[in-house]
Amino acid sequence: MKLHMVSLGVLLVCGAWHTGQLRAAPPEPPSEALMVRTDGMRYEHRLEQSRFNVGAGARDEVEGPYRRVVGHRGAFVVDTVTGATLAVPHAPAVPKGTPVGSDAPQAFTVNPAVHSALVQAYLVAAGVPAAEVSGTHVTTTMAGGGPVSDGVQPSRSTLLWYTTHLERSLGGIPVEGSFAFAALDSTGKVITEGVYWPAIPASVVRQAQALKHRLDAVDEWQAFLARARAARPEVGEAVGEVKIVHTSAGHHGRFEAKAVYAIVARSAARGKAQIVRFDDTGAPVWMADELESTRDSVKQR
Repeated sequence: MKLHMVSLGVLLVCGAWHTGQLRAAPPEPPSEALMVRTDGMRYEHRLEQSRFNVGAGARDEVEGPYRRVVGHRGAFVVDTVTGATLAVPHAPAVPKGTPVGSDAPQAFTVNPAVHSALVQAYLVAAGVPAAEVSGTHVTTTMAGGGPVSDGVQPSRSTLLWYTTHLERSLGGIPVEGSFAFAALDSTGKVITEGVYWPAIPASVVRQAQALKHRLDAVDEWQAFLARARAARPEVGEAVGEVKIVHTSAGHHGRFEAKAVYAIVARSAARGKAQIVRFDDTGAPVWMADELESTRDSVKQR
């Protein structure tokens, strides 16, 4: 699903994520009642539940697996295979000499905490399972003037809007790959939003809980990391955390969800980061959509 938007001056997208973990003596094994967890619920966002306004002249379009409702203000896109949705405004025409950012939607608030609370309430009311929302993080969209050659200059930039992203967890385990986000304008309407919240089997949740509990024992954790580093030396001394991961919103093959230990490894050559995943034995794991990307990359060479 590729969508292109005209930038307004210099657009800056800034995000902050923080993860941490403390290691202590392992607690008593969780009771059977705590280990049993129902499946992660599937939620498919639809225009009927959305505050996004496609505008006048709305028409339905179908292109392959994608169904769109398109109006003069924007488009609401549904992936009919995965159930993922994305709402995007059309880029406005900007007359020559218009001040940077003056044609853009205005932020609902300059307080990111207020914005996050409102977005969470909106998406949960629409149908995102409240019990699975474990937190939020915010990205910002900003505009700035000046020559491109000068690069990004935060001091000369203006906030356009916040986008709040909901974080998903099941049974105390973070879920990687699910998303639900929205940006609200000054009237409380949606500027842009997207949701992909697939069902997760209860068996995967239990596997992740069991792996996390086992790695709470220091000896087990150290032995596990030794095996993982031997298999993928590029992770170096980095440590990670137990997660549930699933295939991406754009993957049209078989859906997969797995319990993994995920480590963010940085390339020594270019400084780029990659997520390296391991199963409960410390062996590397690749998802179906990652294997397809690898095969495509090889063909392009």
